[in-house]
Amino acid sequence: MGKAEETKARVERAALTLFVARGVTETTTREIAMAASIAEGTIYRHFPSKEQLALDLFLRHHRALAEALAGAAQRAQGLRAQIDAIVRCYCEWADDDWTLFAYHLLTQHMFLAMVPEGTPNPVDVVREVIVQAMATGEIPSRDADLAAAAAIGTVMQPATYKLYGRFEGPLSTHANFFAEAAWAVLSVKET
Repeated sequence: MGKAEETKARVERAALTLFVARGVTETTTREIAMAASIAEGTIYRHFPSKEQLALDLFLRHHRALAEALAGAAQRAQGLRAQIDAIVRCYCEWADDDWTLFAYHLLTQHMFLAMVPEGTPNPVDVVREVIVQAMATGEIPSRDADLAAAAAIGTVMQPATYKLYGRFEGPLSTHANFFAEAAWAVLSVKET
């Protein structure tokens, strides 16, 4: 890694840490520069604005997470195995870099509307797996978006709880529980 790439990585890490602790709006470029041990103007060599830095971080993680989840789902056969693979991948992704994961979780409401069309999306990955399972009769047919929201909630809500200090430790420790919960949500018959 060259010096410019190393500096950019320091800026990104400092920004992530501050954005998670204080929020994007409340964090200043001066604070990012201080945390990265650089002059404030150096940030602008890599990013045109703090807002673009924040969006770039979100989009890169959003795309990478979607691609990781899609890869996990593709390597598994059948819905139950796909659920397990997706949940495990999601948990490992969170555990691997909690600050980046927390940033994505905290800022999704701010940036989802700015995701360019055609960008891989973690929710679309899960939704497509569910649509396929309904088409093959593995689970009852229902509104795919509602089913995806309910299944995703079985792991995303615990991640949110962890973010706010309601429990500690790696999410991966609970991956089997989350996968069983997602399976239960998806396989239940509506009355």
